Amino acid sequence: MNELIKENTIDLMIAMTRLRILPLLGLVVIGVLVFIPAQDVTAMNSGFILSQPDIWEWGIDGEPELGTGFDVWANVTDDGSGLRNVTVQVNGPNMTINNLMTFNGTFHTGSVPAFPNDGTFYVYIRAYDMANVTRTSNSIIIVYESNPVVTIDPSLTMPYVVGSSLGLIVLVTVLAMVYDRKKCACWRRGDP
Repeated sequence: MNELIKENTIDLMIAMTRLRILPLLGLVVIGVLVFIPAQDVTAMNSGFILSQPDIWEWGIDGEPELGTGFDVWANVTDDGSGLRNVTVQVNGPNMTINNLMTFNGTFHTGSVPAFPNDGTFYVYIRAYDMANVTRTSNSIIIVYESNPVVTIDPSLTMPYVVGSSLGLIVLVTVLAMVYDRKKCACWRRGDP
């Protein structure tokens, strides 16, 4: 009987160990797959790895939300095959622009005309290298409204309105008192 209990206990311990090891092994495999750095390979059959162009920083100069055109600049490099071109792209209602940017020795620059209508516009940079590998930047979202409705913020205007009204009340009261004193003084003397 003791041997039967020992045999069942050993089988139970082996089964429990398997149940613990399999999930841990699964977690290790998942961890290895998640943390292996992914390589950017666009031409697997050619035997070499192509790199993407790098868009280090970019921005806009101007006030497009006021209905004016604006300039775009970008710092773009490619250490692999070299840059073919850099474009500024705008997508919005009734407008899609894909303008080629020029290199001025430091940055790539381009311009975008004023938006033709109200709406939300997405501006971004796209760089192409000589191997036709592209990289697209994050977008800047511009909301343009040609005739915005200006809302008055009472927390900003109330102190000015109340303060100027109180000042006007004090001024009118002082002027009324001065006028009344002069009028009473004139009447006592008999002057009209």
